[in-house]
Amino acid sequence: MSPRRAAPVLGAVLLAWLPYRAFFGSAVPVGRDLLYYFYPLKAHLAEGLLRGELPWVDRFRWGGAPLLGGPSAAAFDPANVLFLALPLGLAMKAWILLHIALLVAGFAAFARRLGLGPGAAALSGAVFALAGTTVSVVPFPPTLSALSILPWFAAFALDAVRSPSRRTAVKAAAAAALVLVASAPEFVFYAAVVAAACLLAAPPGAPGARAPHRGPALAALALAAVLAGALGAVALLPAASAAARSIRGPGGGMGEGAAALQPLAPVRVKEFLADGLVADWTRVASAPGVADYPYLPSLTPGRVAWLLVLAGLSRRGPLRAASAVLAVFGVLLALGGATPVFHVAVRLVPLLERIRYPERHATLVGFSLATLAALGLARLDASLSPPARRIALPLLAVAVLADREGVARRLSPMEDASVLTRRPALLEALPPAGPDAPPPRLFQRDLYAPVPAYDRYDLAASNVTAREALIPAYASLFGAGYVFEKDYDLSLSVEAFEWMRLLSRAVPAPGPFPLRLVRAAGASAVVATERGEDGRFRPHLRKIGDAEPPFRFATRVVSSSDARAVFGRLLEEGIPPDTAYVDEDLRGFPAAPGPGRVLAVRDRPAELTLDVEVDGPSEGFLMLWRLREAVEEAAVDGRKAETVPMAFGFAGLRVPPGRHAVFLRPGTRWVKIGALVSVAAAALCLALVRARRRGARDLVA
Repeated sequence: MSPRRAAPVLGAVLLAWLPYRAFFGSAVPVGRDLLYYFYPLKAHLAEGLLRGELPWVDRFRWGGAPLLGGPSAAAFDPANVLFLALPLGLAMKAWILLHIALLVAGFAAFARRLGLGPGAAALSGAVFALAGTTVSVVPFPPTLSALSILPWFAAFALDAVRSPSRRTAVKAAAAAALVLVASAPEFVFYAAVVAAACLLAAPPGAPGARAPHRGPALAALALAAVLAGALGAVALLPAASAAARSIRGPGGGMGEGAAALQPLAPVRVKEFLADGLVADWTRVASAPGVADYPYLPSLTPGRVAWLLVLAGLSRRGPLRAASAVLAVFGVLLALGGATPVFHVAVRLVPLLERIRYPERHATLVGFSLATLAALGLARLDASLSPPARRIALPLLAVAVLADREGVARRLSPMEDASVLTRRPALLEALPPAGPDAPPPRLFQRDLYAPVPAYDRYDLAASNVTAREALIPAYASLFGAGYVFEKDYDLSLSVEAFEWMRLLSRAVPAPGPFPLRLVRAAGASAVVATERGEDGRFRPHLRKIGDAEPPFRFATRVVSSSDARAVFGRLLEEGIPPDTAYVDEDLRGFPAAPGPGRVLAVRDRPAELTLDVEVDGPSEGFLMLWRLREAVEEAAVDGRKAETVPMAFGFAGLRVPPGRHAVFLRPGTRWVKIGALVSVAAAALCLALVRARRRGARDLVA
């Protein structure tokens, strides 16, 4: 692309970046879950790679959870290279700015295919970048990544419909694969909906041209879908494996009822017209008639954008009708069970049962309204002479920025970069662990027994309180891990989720059970916010006396294939720390195993290695208070071994008498298979692109 043709898009990117001008200073973004989820995930992902090893395990989450093969970190997103090349805070700023630029350029490319001139197309990209649904997801890196690719996919899907060929199918597949590796499942559905809209309502490529033939177009999109699945297999296969054993999997409890939780509150529908009609979500975390702080604090495309939407609605054409239908459909989906639409859609598209927070579906509304705004810009663009266009479009760009800048800026709050490097005061009581030592484990009580210390009417103050109280996973940036932290992503096992449900009832109630459980799991301290004599709430770190190491040998084993009975024994006996409760019948294994000792521990991102010794004469039983999916691959002295389920979701290992080296890591099978499939698919795509174009028949031959 020549500099002259690129200039409008570059100008639109700069326009979309203006609300984020603070990113070019020393401060770092801290909005929403960045500090408590995404910064730690990216930091732990980069840690292993910078040490020259594959980061198979997150040593800090739940005492050890899959990382490279889990969906949460979106480990195979190409933009992760930023976290290897730049400091953490700078990398996150670069990630956000890069994806905003991709989003603007992608929507401009889509708009060009709708007939807009270069200037109007670039402006439509800025309109989409500053829409409420877009600026709301900026603090969610995987979601922003997927959203930035969606308009590129729409553009390439339109190409595949208008000119079905192997090459156009490969372009659409490459974009769809990037959506897959972003690990935001709702965007798989959105991409499918956009592809269907392109197939059914694609306008001709030029005035007077014939409408696309749907048969070859459908073949091109089908080929693109197959290639996309293969290209993204390195992320898709392990994510599917993780989902199958999680609450999202079949029989895991994540059904239609769970998927419908926390929908868009009907009172907020009017916020599609303008911000602040219910509450100023940029400053507060509650509003009258709305129970939960929203996933999408802003919904409106903006007042200027709405004028363009109205102009687009007045334009004839199937894409106008399709975009309007998708916008209404997205609103009805976002409302969840308030209308029958959500229930019907869930039955037709099972994937929707696995996506939490129906409010997220308002993102589809944002894309549809941006498309209508682009159609309105096309009408304006066609009605202006070149001199008038050179005046009107910049003025319109200024109006769009003035309308949206304040909301976009406030939804990405900034703080001094020291929040990522200054060790929190509470952690001073715990000595930092060495680079290969198991991190000290904390139990954050506030998650299970909320206290009124978090000011819902002051988001900035709540953020400070959360950091001081070491809300997970903030402390892991400074070397401290957690046990039984709440898994909001629902990517861990069903058993982990059941532990959370049990603790939600047990922690607020009187009794020793929670403390016994977290002590048995290797926690060394409990963090809780309590009211002082002066009436103020302050966080405290209480060390657990005689804390147990997380990896130790049992002196007693209770085992049975009746998992319910074993769990009942665990509760009845009060979780003695020297007893292993095994949810499997260990036939022939003695109730009193051979005494053993852990001589050395090397807890690395790639694996957990233990030097152990069992006195005999019987086998010893090594209790591993680490999620079983994080120790699926085990070896003793280089020979494959099998871990067994222990304590409902954790793991144990039988160890023969003598001194041994024990090796443990998460399952790597699906990542390796996925990588091979992705490489083969990439080679196939390259061959298809290089092949001589022979028309649409090649797609169905």
